[in-house]
Amino acid sequence: MTPADQWAANKKFLDRMILRGDKIRLATPLNKIKPGSFFGKELNYLFDLGYKVNEDGKWLFK
Repeated sequence: MTPADQWAANKKFLDRMILRGDKIRLATPLNKIKPGSFFGKELNYLFDLGYKVNEDGKWLFK
């Protein structure tokens, strides 16, 4: 898959979670995000859509 194809697949997965109203469990702590990573891109997408991090930093919610 090209990076564009990978992002399209990731975005589709995230959009389905958003439509269901899911809380999102973070598998990696926010302080471990690598610049330019797909994880960082996913988080920015979710933050742009109004998701926030809970107090312990392990979940995203809207």
